[in-house]
Amino acid sequence: MSRGLKKLLALCLVAVMLTAVIAGCGQKTEDPAGDDPVQQDPVDQPTQPEPEEEEPEPEPEEVRDLGGRVIRVAAWWDMTPQGGTPGGDRQVARREEMEQKYNFTFEYVNIPWDQTVETYSSSVMAGDPFAEIATLEDNWVIGLANSGFCTELDPLFDFNQDKWDQMAKTLSTVNGKTYGMGTGHWWPRGMFFYNKNIFEREGLENPYELMKKGEWTWEKMEELARKATKDTDNDGVIDQWGLAGIDMDIAMVVANGAELASIVDGQAKLNFREPAVLEAFNTYQRLCKEGIIFNKFTYPADEIPWDLAANIFKEGKAAMFWYQYWKVDDFRDNMADDYGLVMPPIGPSNAEKKYYCLISGHNFQTIPKNTKNIEDIAFIWNKWTEPFPEDLEDPDAWQEPHFNNVRDQESIEVLAYMYENNCGKSAGLFSAVQPVVEAWWSGQDDLLKGEKTVAEIIDEKFDAIQALLDDFIAN
Repeated sequence: MSRGLKKLLALCLVAVMLTAVIAGCGQKTEDPAGDDPVQQDPVDQPTQPEPEEEEPEPEPEEVRDLGGRVIRVAAWWDMTPQGGTPGGDRQVARREEMEQKYNFTFEYVNIPWDQTVETYSSSVMAGDPFAEIATLEDNWVIGLANSGFCTELDPLFDFNQDKWDQMAKTLSTVNGKTYGMGTGHWWPRGMFFYNKNIFEREGLENPYELMKKGEWTWEKMEELARKATKDTDNDGVIDQWGLAGIDMDIAMVVANGAELASIVDGQAKLNFREPAVLEAFNTYQRLCKEGIIFNKFTYPADEIPWDLAANIFKEGKAAMFWYQYWKVDDFRDNMADDYGLVMPPIGPSNAEKKYYCLISGHNFQTIPKNTKNIEDIAFIWNKWTEPFPEDLEDPDAWQEPHFNNVRDQESIEVLAYMYENNCGKSAGLFSAVQPVVEAWWSGQDDLLKGEKTVAEIIDEKFDAIQALLDDFIAN
């Protein structure tokens, strides 16, 4: 066979083989999972999986050695973590873990409430603060901050984090700087109680429903209070009142969307003659004079305790009671009638038409000036205040302390509304200056007695209270 023929045969053989290969690639094969043939597409071949991107290494946790330092935490109650409950057990465990990990010790200092401001200021002035973390009330922080006794916290903490109580931030911000910090849900303050037994007996509308519909106003409160005010034994003397309250004049100013005093352009301004304040004072005095609001000065008693109005409500002699939430402890333990809890009603000059509760005595933590190695203190407090995973998993855990105080689920829902809508509001600069508060006590008595007009009472008190505010800002 010639060389050319051999070459031709070889080429033909290669062509035949290529045809067979191509034909084989296009054949149908049986699907192992069934009888249907599966087409094998030469362009749809399995590809190698792309390598997974490696997750970045977590940043190593900062561990500080505080060298055995003692960190004192001060309040007018014992803040030492106590076991026996799930939350308490978690705090005890965290304290032990942190103290060992960062080589320090918490020490809890219990100082009397009425000695806190003096102890705070004098110890800072001496260069030796009485505590590294010190609890204050909102009424005190303006004076201490203006005097330079508190550390500004904005450079040390990120207050945009969800864990921080925004009410504490608001109430402790002075001249744009934040001096106080708190976590979780702030403890309720100025609230409004009503006697369910009286409401049912007198056929009065349900305040829960009125509040939900946005109809819980001063006008509605007065309407219900008038219907509830009665002489039940027909002796010519009222013995069931529609309303009772403590510091109700101040709470009504706040519910009307106003402040009793404020700081304007660095100067103290007493707002007693502002329309919304006058409206609150006049409404309060009118209802007192008409016997709708319980008046302690008309009550036959040898002695008048400061909380007589609360006792009247507790004894089932008042349909509604306006004061601080902490009185619920007494009602819970000693009140035979059933009670409910709602937001204070909306005043007519409240431009936002928002439910406001008077915040007074709200407490939070501060760091006194002259505290040594302040960054270490901030580091520890940031760790200490981190939410527990269990709390994040149960967003309703805040309700637990209130279950034994209130008597219905609606009250819990009211508190939830208060938190979700940030309903706390202070009386402004007024409550921060204790001499001013005390100077108004006799004015409150005059409003109750009704022997002088609101204008006369304000004229008598105005200049002296304004001078006290001016002195406070100046010094």
